[in-house]
Amino acid sequence: MSRGPVNFLVFGQAASSNQTLSIFHLADGRRRIDVVNFPAGTRLVTNLDDVEATLVEVEELTGARMEHVMLWDLDFLTEFESTDISPQELAEHPETPSADDVWTTVLQEALDTRDPGQLQSIATSLTPYVAADRGLNTGRITDLARSLRHVPADNIASCTLPEDITEAQLADLVEYFATGEPARCADLF
Repeated sequence: MSRGPVNFLVFGQAASSNQTLSIFHLADGRRRIDVVNFPAGTRLVTNLDDVEATLVEVEELTGARMEHVMLWDLDFLTEFESTDISPQELAEHPETPSADDVWTTVLQEALDTRDPGQLQSIATSLTPYVAADRGLNTGRITDLARSLRHVPADNIASCTLPEDITEAQLADLVEYFATGEPARCADLF
């Protein structure tokens, strides 16, 4: 299996619309994970509910290919004990979860699980909440999770793009996806 970098464009959905947008970047060699979050109400994409157009805009913005697209029903958060949002709260206030909080929860749960059987169980329990491209099934998700088991917690980072991103910051973002430098996306902004 190739251990080169992999990018996922990840939408968080609630109340029948896309609420969050993030890029999961699994670094070359699978020793780092960075989550690049778009700010709430981002003006960097035209229409967050148009998945195909958003994919094109994000690839143009970053200069990076998004190998996978995932649409997560944010109701999955209620499956985790570490989540402090109720299904009712999510239904009434779908904009409440920030992308950073959502994906930190997922990554912590998955990476804290070292038992392959338990990883399979987590992947299976989350599958009903995920719509993904055809190349990303439960088996592929489990394989990716296994390849990330040895990522130390301090090699997991997230950042949020500035609402008013400058041309220089955009150039740095493109460079980051092209070269993996700097090591953490948070060092860009």
